[in-house]
Amino acid sequence: MSWKASFQQGVSNFKRNKYSEALAFFDEAISLGCDSFTIYDSRAAVHEKLGNNKAALIDAKKVVDTAPDRWQGYARSARLFHALNKDEAALKMIDLAFERIKADDVQRRQELDALKSQAIDSLKAAKERRRARIAKTAYHIGKLPVEIFSEIFGLVIAADHAQILKLTHVCKHWRGIAIKTPSLWQTLVVSKNHPARKIQLWVQRARTQISDLSFHHNIPEMEWSSILSELTPLSWYSLRSLAVSGTLFSRIHNLLHQLSKTEIISRLEHLDITGCEGFEKFLPDFEDSHLETLKVDTFTRSMNQLWSRVHRLKTMSIDAGLVEILPALKANPSLENLILYDLVPVPVQSDGDSCMQLSDLRCMKLFNIQLVSLITRVVVAPNLQVLHLFSIGRSSDVLLAFAHADPLRALRELRVGSCTTTASSLKIILAGAPLLETLQISRIHGVVNDVLDFISGTHPNDNNQDVCASLKHVDLSSCDDLLTRSAYSLVKTRLHADQPVTVDGNQPGCRSEIESLRLDGCPLIEADMLPWFRRKVQVFSCVYMSKKEAKQRR
Repeated sequence: MSWKASFQQGVSNFKRNKYSEALAFFDEAISLGCDSFTIYDSRAAVHEKLGNNKAALIDAKKVVDTAPDRWQGYARSARLFHALNKDEAALKMIDLAFERIKADDVQRRQELDALKSQAIDSLKAAKERRRARIAKTAYHIGKLPVEIFSEIFGLVIAADHAQILKLTHVCKHWRGIAIKTPSLWQTLVVSKNHPARKIQLWVQRARTQISDLSFHHNIPEMEWSSILSELTPLSWYSLRSLAVSGTLFSRIHNLLHQLSKTEIISRLEHLDITGCEGFEKFLPDFEDSHLETLKVDTFTRSMNQLWSRVHRLKTMSIDAGLVEILPALKANPSLENLILYDLVPVPVQSDGDSCMQLSDLRCMKLFNIQLVSLITRVVVAPNLQVLHLFSIGRSSDVLLAFAHADPLRALRELRVGSCTTTASSLKIILAGAPLLETLQISRIHGVVNDVLDFISGTHPNDNNQDVCASLKHVDLSSCDDLLTRSAYSLVKTRLHADQPVTVDGNQPGCRSEIESLRLDGCPLIEADMLPWFRRKVQVFSCVYMSKKEAKQRR
């Protein structure tokens, strides 16, 4: 049989969809010497029907090589490239085919236009998939300069210095940057777990530039020698904050004396010291002190000599002891935070005005203070924003001094508990505090219902003005005489849906809704009203008694 007969037989079988038989005849025709582009194009068509795209592409390339001026090889190659997801090559073949198709062959041009649109759409979809895959897997942050990386780490460390350890465990890249950035290691907290080893590591990574140094109180005394040995190479002039027990503070002071660097004490800006006997021997080192924060546990009478040397305090926190409060305040007129626990103020003879104007004082917290009037009657704080008074003894009315003073118009948070006061004093303070957002009244009998009626407007003030329009958070825990109607009125009168609306839809002088309400330990609150409170208040708590108390009552 000649190649022509084989070719014709193959075409006949192809038309009858007998692709395997057609392929055999086309192979026979080629083996008999047929080298026309037509037979390669025909065999490519058979391979395309059988799904042999790669074999079909080889024959289509043969068509292009043997008849480069004909469009058939380029058009078939374009279809095959598109089927193989090689759309860029398909678009090139389509352009070459367009150049060879006659202008009046509208049908084939339309077919190629449709194929070109499909190839373009597939190419866009592939690029989008590639972009999405890169977005999920690519390490974009690794392209940041080291300086920017360090700044980001610094922001994380500023919020919580302990995060430095987590950052070093993320990956090798992060660990390398963190270890090579000394500023990230300037806060050192020493605990009982391998203290000497930790100091050595931190001092090395901070390149001796430790600025904040803290010691836990449970460090065994046997570790102190090794701790001091590791601290010796420290660049002490960079130290700005120190938290330490009194005994260890004495050992550190001796070390500084050996290094002739005791002036470091006066350079400290923050000092937290616990139980320091014999403090008078350190007093000369506080001359012209830069202290801004002083926290002392167990304040001794000898420490009162500090007030002739310490004049820049912004935060004073003293837990237990005997304090000459007026000299302390006069020595530090820029005080912003005053926090006192378990304290006995020492009365002193004062020549001239016994009151102290503290214009910068923003926060005052007094806990378990004897003779609190020795403090409250000398403090004038027109810009006070936070006031806490708890467990105040030997006082007829703990708020009396504030009620008789100028209104606390800047007050935002008032917490009073376990002390003696009257509803009239509280109402005077509340009426003069339009910015108040948080109110706590705990363990005070005979006051809370009258005060809530005043705030709710049930018993309005003389000017019929809203009281505490910004109030959002209320804690009335352990008020055993609190009535349900008082708490209900407080919440009800502040619901926006129940406040008066003008014609244009506005609510003039609209009061803030109560966002959190705590009524724990209030036995008179009716259980039937609890679902209503939970619906109307975002955060609501009413626990009648603890498990321990319930067990004791059984």
